[in-house]
Amino acid sequence: MAPRALLLGLSLLAPACAGKSVHEPPQQAQLTRAVSPPRRLEAPDYLPEAARAVLRTMMASHARNMGDLMSAIMVLDYPRIREGADAVANDASLSRPLTHEASELNALLPEDFFRQQDALRAQARVLSDAATRQSPFGVADAYGKLSESCVRCHYVYRKGSR
Repeated sequence: MAPRALLLGLSLLAPACAGKSVHEPPQQAQLTRAVSPPRRLEAPDYLPEAARAVLRTMMASHARNMGDLMSAIMVLDYPRIREGADAVANDASLSRPLTHEASELNALLPEDFFRQQDALRAQARVLSDAATRQSPFGVADAYGKLSESCVRCHYVYRKGSR
């Protein structure tokens, strides 16, 4: 009886010794990637520093507006959603620059960049209307389309196609 018990004990112990460290889960690499902040892409090389500076200024207020908007959407705070969507729709920094200093930006960025900004503003108006109607599914759909506009614009900016 003792040899059988010894063999059974060894057979149960062997797989535990053959695997990874007991202290490290097998998905450690995936977990590390999932909780690590994403690697930030550098601004494209085709943009001179002056254009990058203008874009940094424009996008700083836009990032705050979008963050506030997302927070309001998560809790379906309709007045804040409407306010946030209106802030994005009316954000002067998202319109085509008209000042002499910023007119250089018009020539440096692809036309599609400005078309995407126009689409973003239009989607923000749709989101504002959905918030006014207090339509949770309308808000969700409009925010999804607004997010698509963000991604498309960022893609055009990174790609640099003209």
